[in-house]
Formats: sequence, C-alpha cells, structure tokens
Amino acid sequence: MSLIVSWALFPLVLAALGLGWGVLVERAAAVRLQAVLLAPLGLAAVIVLAGTLTSFSATAKAAVPVVALGALLGLAFAWPRGRLTRWPLLAAAAAVLVYGAPVILSGEATFAGFIKLDDTATWFNVVDVVLAHGHSTAGLPSSTFALLYNGDVGSSYPVGAFMLPGVARSLVRTDVAWVFQPYLACCGAAVALSAYALLTPIASSTRLRALLSFLAAQPALLYGYSLWGGIKELTAAFLLALGVALAAPLLTQAPPRPRRLLPLAVAAGALIVTLGPGAAGWIVPALACLLAGWLWLGGERRRRLRPALVSVIWLAGLTALFAIPVWVVLGTFLGGDSGLFSSGQSTATQLGNLLHPLSPFQLAGIWPVGDFRSDAPTLPTVLLVGVLLATAAVGVWMGVRRRQLGPALYVFVALAGCAAIYLAGATPWVVGKTLAISSPALLTAAMAGVAVLVGRRRIAVLVLLALAAGVLWSNALAYHSAQLAPRQRLSELEHIDGLLAGKGPTLLNEYEVYADRHFLREGAPVEPAEYRSVFLPLREGTLLTKSAWSDLDSLPLTTLLGYRSIVTRRSPVESRPPSLYRLAWSGRYYQLWQRPASPSLRILEHVPLGESSTLPYCGNAQNGAAKPECSIDPVATPTCASVQRLGRTAQREGARLVAYQRPAPIVARGDQTLWPGGWLHDPEAHTLTPTAPGTAVSHIAVAGSERYTLWLGGSFERGFEVSVDGERVGRVKDELSAFGGYVEVAELDLEAGVHTIALTYPQADLTPGSGAGLYTSLQAIALEPHRPPAGLLSVAPAQTRRLCGRPLDWIELVAPA
Repeated sequence: MSLIVSWALFPLVLAALGLGWGVLVERAAAVRLQAVLLAPLGLAAVIVLAGTLTSFSATAKAAVPVVALGALLGLAFAWPRGRLTRWPLLAAAAAVLVYGAPVILSGEATFAGFIKLDDTATWFNVVDVVLAHGHSTAGLPSSTFALLYNGDVGSSYPVGAFMLPGVARSLVRTDVAWVFQPYLACCGAAVALSAYALLTPIASSTRLRALLSFLAAQPALLYGYSLWGGIKELTAAFLLALGVALAAPLLTQAPPRPRRLLPLAVAAGALIVTLGPGAAGWIVPALACLLAGWLWLGGERRRRLRPALVSVIWLAGLTALFAIPVWVVLGTFLGGDSGLFSSGQSTATQLGNLLHPLSPFQLAGIWPVGDFRSDAPTLPTVLLVGVLLATAAVGVWMGVRRRQLGPALYVFVALAGCAAIYLAGATPWVVGKTLAISSPALLTAAMAGVAVLVGRRRIAVLVLLALAAGVLWSNALAYHSAQLAPRQRLSELEHIDGLLAGKGPTLLNEYEVYADRHFLREGAPVEPAEYRSVFLPLREGTLLTKSAWSDLDSLPLTTLLGYRSIVTRRSPVESRPPSLYRLAWSGRYYQLWQRPASPSLRILEHVPLGESSTLPYCGNAQNGAAKPECSIDPVATPTCASVQRLGRTAQREGARLVAYQRPAPIVARGDQTLWPGGWLHDPEAHTLTPTAPGTAVSHIAVAGSERYTLWLGGSFERGFEVSVDGERVGRVKDELSAFGGYVEVAELDLEAGVHTIALTYPQADLTPGSGAGLYTSLQAIALEPHRPPAGLLSVAPAQTRRLCGRPLDWIELVAPA
C-alpha cells in the first residue's frame, strides 16, 4: 500500500497541483502555452507561493490549504480539456519510472543515497520545520532536531526545493521520507515535458518527440544526483528547462506586453527561490539573450529598442516580485559565510563528498560508471560523448538556421551558468551541483540533432541508438549501485515518534541521523555522537562526535535520567536502561523505554558491568582518540564479595538492590572467521569487507542445548546468505547501518558443542544496489541464549547473596523517592 501511495497517488497529486496552478498562471497571462508546459509551470508557481507563505511564521501553516484551494480552482474552472495528448504523458511517466526504478523494483517505498550522503536527513528536517514554523524554530524544545535547522541550514537558506514535497506529502498524508524519491522522479518528468516543448518545432512526429524528450530528461549526472538525494539539483534542473522552453518562443517575436511575461517570470522567480542569488548565473544570460533577440533577430532594431528595454525591465521586476522569499533573508545570507567559495577552505571541505572535481565532460549526459564521482572507462566514454557533442552541434546549428532557437538558448544559458559559477571561485562541490543542473541541455540539443537528421534515416537511427545506449547504460550502472534506505527500520522510528509526543526529551543511543533530524522530532531527540545542544560526556569524560557508538552503560546515570524516553537499537550487545524505565514498545529493530514524569523511586547508585568500562566507546571523539573496536559484551558475573559490599551500602541507605539479569551473548568478531584472501580486513576494528563473492566461516562453541537468536553486526547492502551447520537459515540484505548496528537473522535450536556458521557474499544480481561494492561489512556474529530469561531482580539487603553467580547487566541501589 505504501508503494501505491508514494508512486501512484503522490505523483497524481503533484500533477494536479501543477495543472491547476499552471492554468491559473496561463489565464492570468492571457496567453496560450504549450499544454505540456502547464504542469511544470504550475509547480513553479507553487514553489513561489508556498515559499512566500513559509517565509513568515504567521502564514507558514497556510501554505498547504492555499496551494490546494488554488489548484482546485484552476482544475474546476479553467482547465482546457483535450489539449494534452498521450505521447508527452507517456514520456513523463516513463521518466518517473526510470528515475524511480531503484526504489520501485525494491518493492518498498523508501529513498536512495542512504549512507553515501546524510544531507537527505537534513532535507527532511527542513520540510518539517519550514512547513510548520516558517524559518524559525522559536518555541521548539531544545534538541538535535531544532539545532540542526539553525546550525546546518538557518533562516537564510533557500527553501524552494522543499515546497512541493512538503505540500504534496501533507495532502497524501504520508511522511516526506516515503515521497522524497517520487518527488525527484517527478522533477525528471518535468524536465521531459520541458524538453518535449523545446523539441516541438523541430520534431514533427509526436512519437519521436516523446522518445527524444524521454532520453533528454535523464543525463547521467542528474540521474546520479537523484540517487544521492539531490533535491535542489533536480528542482533547479526542471525549472531551468521550463524557463528556457518558455523563453525560446519569445526570441523571434516582438517584445511582448508585460502580462505575457508572467509565466517566464514565475519560472525565473521559482529558480531564485530554489537556489538563492546563485540563480543569477543562469537568469542573467537568459535575459541578455532575450534582449538580443528582441533587438536584432526580428529586424527594425531602432523601433524595438524602447519596447525591448521596457519588456526586460518588466520581466526583471516581475521576477524580483516572485523572489520575495530570497529578499526577506538576503541580508542574512550576504552577512554570513555561505561556504560556497573555495577561498580559505581545505581541499577536503571544497570537495565535500566528491572524490575529486567532476569532469566538465559529464555535462554531456553520458558517464557509464556506477558512481558519478568516479572516472568512467575512457574509450567508450570518449566515443559516446564525441557522438553526442557532434549531434548537439548539428541540433544547435540547424536550429539557429531555421530560427528554432530553443536548443541553442538552452545550451548557451546552461554553459554560461556553469562558467559563471566556476569563474566566481565556487568550490568543486558547488560546481558539481551546477553541472548537474545544467546537464540536460547538451542532451536535449543532441536529441534535436537526431530530429534534424531524420531525413537521413540510417544515420539518424544509428546516432539515436548510440546515444540511447550511452544514456541507458550509464543509468543502469547507477541503478545497480544505488544505496537504499532500510525502510522497515526507519518505519519503526516513524511509529515510535507517535509515542513520544509530550514524553520528551528523548535519548537515542545510536548514530542514526535520520532519527534525530526527522523521524523522532516529536520527542525532542538527542544523540551522543550527533549535533546536540548539551554536553553528553561518557562516565570517563569522553565526548563523542560523528560517527561513534557507546554502550548505554558508558553514559553516567545523571545523564540518562535527564531523558524521559530512551530509544535503543535491539542488539545482543546493548545494555538495558536503568530500572526506572519500562519497555513501552518493542519492534524488530528498536525498543522504546520510558520513565514516569515523577518516579516514585530514586536510584542512588548504578553499577555497570560488562565491557563498558574497558571499551567505553568506538568511533570518533571530540576530546579523545578514535577507537575502532566496539564492545561486544554488556554482561558479567560479579563476585559475591562485590555484591555483598553493595548490600551493606543498601542497608545503610534504606535501599534495595535491583539488578538486570540477562544471558551473556556468545560473540565472534568479524575477523574471528576464515575468509577469502581478497576481502578487506581491518585488524583494529576486527571487521571484514567482502570485495568479491565468497564465504566466511566461523566455528562457535555453545555450552548448553537450547534456543538461540543469531545476530549479525555490521552494515549489509548486498549482504550475506547465512547458513548454520550447512543449513540455510536466512539472508541479510539491504540493511545499511551508519555505525554499530545489529540485525536479527534467525532463532535456532542448537545442541551443545561447536557449530559452523557460514556467511556467503553472493554474486551481484539485477536488484537495485547489488552492484555496489564496499557497502557490506561484517563487525560480529552473535548467538544470544534465551536462558536465563532476561528480567529485573529486586532483593532486600539481607538477600544479597541471591545475586551471586548470575550473569548481570548492571546492579542498582534503589530507594523511595
């Protein structure tokens, strides 16, 4: 059902919003536009309107109903029936399917780019904050959720890209996480519709036009950014293509009346609202082209000078009017450090998550490699890019000769925008985004070249086949290397959020940025290794930073008790929260623990056992060395002497002893196996990373015949097929974790003795993401006995000896409040 809501209902709602508002803008401009441009134009209008309303806290919540009402009015009273034909709709639908293929074929409504880049978690945060509160978090409780918006984004950040998913997800009543990827796919469809409009004067066949626009909409770099959470890049790409499609017919006409410039101003304003002042890199060259066209291309230059200048001034003024959200925060933007320029930045900061600066040849739209950050194979890439550039040159040249200037305008504006951003000294990270936004231009021009060559059928067919093969090959490789978010695990966080309202603040003892930045927002979430507004030192004083993990017992009692709710990852190596907390909910991946607002008991002392003292954390620390080895045993059997000492203290304080009994897990670290020689081994972290199909084998001895739960610790994309004593018991796949997560594999009845556990890293298959390497890593194999049963033990000081010889997580001294 979630797949239907995300990939059928959401695109239909988005299309309805676009068509409704597109018709309203068309009527307001008193101009008849190509029908294929109405939906993209309407989406641009929604960006402008919602962006303006959310610029102010008082009107932010009105954005959704106002946009919905306007769309209904447009559809009900002004929709001109019968103007849209099936071929452009098929091109748009096909673009949605191609962009959405990695998620759709996974069978779950999720999103791509998980782990590769955590910016998507920030984008969810922006949608949550801006659509409900405007650009201010005033009134929100202190938490990572609020802190992230203020620190990572801030009030001056351009938010146009977040308006459409934010509004439409409210109308379909689902979380933005599950419609994020469909939104990016719909942006690809809007590029296809705009390309269709640009190709209309050149390709007379509607079928050919649909095929060419479908291919033009999926340049490899833009497709790669869509699988990376590139919401601004996809939004800006469709707005740029839309603006060019609206501007191209004006080039060979007399300067129009100001009213007729309204659609183009809406598209330009939406681009500014999406990118901020940087949008000038594309808008200024486009204005220059329009002025030149009105002055020279139509003849009678002297008579046209004044009306041309008047039209340009009106267009600039209307664009500025529709860019109100940027004007509101412009002073703050100019007064801060935007981080867009290379000056004073380290090489690592300039690159961001890139491996090296992107090649300008990626503008051509063909880049046959799974990760667009990597170098593509030289020979086929050079050949295919050469064919594309030559065909694009034909399309531009012949279009200019025939006064069909759309492809030429698109290429000029796109290249000028890239050059402007590069020459301004932008970082390679920003230049890469610029290339992605501009990348449909050359591909669209090449498709125009194919249309021009139709008269020479054999050449046209060969060129089209070559270009189609290059585009689809590039994107098939990207599809094969996509990183999909673990839908079921994140859905549990979404469910827990509904149990947290009014019961925060919430501590999440896991490094999971999607939790504290978005999913647990109602509980005022904080993570020890994430952005936080408070210090959360471990018992020995270490402050964690991303990414890191520590057992819950590594945090002092005073810190833990400051949180009404605690969310822990289900794991054989995680400690239970203190005794004041009760289990409120448990799922496959997470448990929610909550304490009363006013407890009737107080904990005088909390004595942790297990490895939390010797291995307090793993990962990075602000004030300590990075430690690669994580603790794997939260349980110990205390000596009777130590328990009796606690009993005597309890006697003096009028307290009872409370202990958490649980079976000690039997754990083999990742490298306590026999593995293929080509796999990567980190001896400090004791982890394995498979690089080729093969099998790792571990022999684990169990002392008693009973039931066990088998867990794997690590992160698993292609994952492992798991067998025990030669019998297959399960498969762990698409279970990506940022740091230190465990996944339950199966429950087993094992006899006492040594058992063989084999983990087989399979061959890549046709499923999305199976082609990526280095995203499966094995941290540990754990068998968790079911006996003795886990539970709290409460004894009076005189009965202290009852705790002797038991496997315990911790012991507490508890007295009446």
